Amino acid sequence: MCGIIGALASRSVQDLLLTALQRMEYRGYDSAGICTLADGDFRCEKRAGKLDKLRRAVDAHPLPGRIGIGHTRWATHGVPNETNAHPHRTDSVATVHNGIIENYEALKHELTLHGEGFVSDTDTEVVPVLLGSLLRETADPLAAWGRMLERLQGAYALVTLMRDAPDRLWFARRGSPLLLARGRGRVLAASDAMAVAGMADEIAYLQDGEWGVAGLEQCHVYGADGEAVALEWRPMPDIQAEGDKGGFAHYMEKEIHEQPEVLAGMLEAYVRGSGIHFPEAAQLHAAPLPERMVMVACGTSYHAALTARYWLERYLKIPVEVDVASEYRYRDPVIGKNTWLVTLSQSGETADTLEALRLFKAKTPDNLALAFCNVPHASLARESDAMIQLHAGPEIGVASTKAYTAQLLALALFTLLMASRAGAMKSRELEEHLEKLRGAVVAMRDFLAEGKARVEAVAEFFHGAVGALFLGRGPCYPLALEGALKLKEISYLHAEGYAAGEMKHGPIALIDANLPVVVIAPRQYHLEKVLSNLKEVQARGARIVLITDLPESEWPVNTSGVITVAEGDYFTTPLLVAVPLQLIAYDVARNKGTDVDQPRNLAKSVTVE
Repeated sequence: MCGIIGALASRSVQDLLLTALQRMEYRGYDSAGICTLADGDFRCEKRAGKLDKLRRAVDAHPLPGRIGIGHTRWATHGVPNETNAHPHRTDSVATVHNGIIENYEALKHELTLHGEGFVSDTDTEVVPVLLGSLLRETADPLAAWGRMLERLQGAYALVTLMRDAPDRLWFARRGSPLLLARGRGRVLAASDAMAVAGMADEIAYLQDGEWGVAGLEQCHVYGADGEAVALEWRPMPDIQAEGDKGGFAHYMEKEIHEQPEVLAGMLEAYVRGSGIHFPEAAQLHAAPLPERMVMVACGTSYHAALTARYWLERYLKIPVEVDVASEYRYRDPVIGKNTWLVTLSQSGETADTLEALRLFKAKTPDNLALAFCNVPHASLARESDAMIQLHAGPEIGVASTKAYTAQLLALALFTLLMASRAGAMKSRELEEHLEKLRGAVVAMRDFLAEGKARVEAVAEFFHGAVGALFLGRGPCYPLALEGALKLKEISYLHAEGYAAGEMKHGPIALIDANLPVVVIAPRQYHLEKVLSNLKEVQARGARIVLITDLPESEWPVNTSGVITVAEGDYFTTPLLVAVPLQLIAYDVARNKGTDVDQPRNLAKSVTVE
């Protein structure tokens, strides 16, 4: 974790490797490196920090070679420095790795006893050292590669060079995404399709447990059982490889402003007249309705699921359980018959969510597993029974914005479809909600055009603050969690989201004149109760930012700052509130001068536990 590229071509691959790494910068990283093989020697450059440092080093010392590997690293084992940066190599092997080798300490101890040496603090270094020792025992590199993989425990995507096989890329995938691409006199391996966009004509996604070797003329792939498998090559999808910021200061700001068009496109894709249709989830239109639903996700996706629980339970009258994926997979959960699993992941490669899906399918293979995903060919989409694609387009900013609101809209449409099928919503009511969703797109567009000054004014309240509190009720409680998460992610200011009714059960002890409190108070969700909580906070001197759809004549007195949004209904209010929450976080981070698009320590796609 985080970005892998391997390339074999008819000409130098140095610039191709650097371009691919640049396209994966959005995933988050803290060091980068590339290694090529030419004339029997490895040529490597590695740098801690941003890719510009690596590019300058390569400009000063070019790396010849028609085969090479590259990596952007997000540190798991060992601090971010040149020694721990990938690629890792010995005299005979160089490798890049995403994931975690869980038995690396035992392997390292064993290899050390046999006289092998190590220079880094990483788990990855055992791969080239182990493989190098096996290559000294056999003249067959394929056999050595297979034996090495049998020794590894944990999750990995590996791309490797062997000095004595200078025209082949070696690869393996277990629990971490990896794909192959070919065409234009080159073959590539990558962790992200965006990395190879425009570089190849065809692409193939490796299944979990697959491994093999690729040359310019042919590619051999084997399953976890060692049997040969046939790859499913498909035309390279039309992916936005590199995008400018469109005149905005950051990708995050651009993606916030793209949200109305994303939502409009989703409504056009999924709403047919007065009905809703999901073409890649035909089961939703015919399968018996569930008696129970389990929703599993991480981070921002988890907050979207929490919002949907309110919607689904209100209309379907069934229990809806929402779990953090990293907890669900270790809980030995009781699932039962006629239970649907709903997973949410923007990338579709989130390790904990994938493992939760696999656990669910292993326990109850007859139950339906539905994925909400922004990448149609991702592992989550391929391994689920049905998928609802988010159609948000590439999201470059690490802190999710448009993928989150796309999840909310997709979940709203999913709820409306299920409510209609269950007889809990008449066709007239369904049409009214769909019209409200169309209206929310317009209202969101208007807010982005006119509400910027209001948000910038309240962002000043966070100057010098040591923390912040976000309060909401009903479906706006998960919005409070999301608002706090966004602020933490990109401004590094500690923030907490709470159900407003829980404030006096502990958090109220934090409140003083230095604590900004964001109170989300739309008409739809227990307005009078939320305003009572606001007064309790106000009485203790907090600086209050009110997000509401009330007219000015109904605003509580002595509120420090007010951001008004258009009045929504039960489904559209979270969409309308999400935008000012995102902009508050963005403006606070911008004022503090943090790295908005690539905040420290964060990665876009979390492919390790």
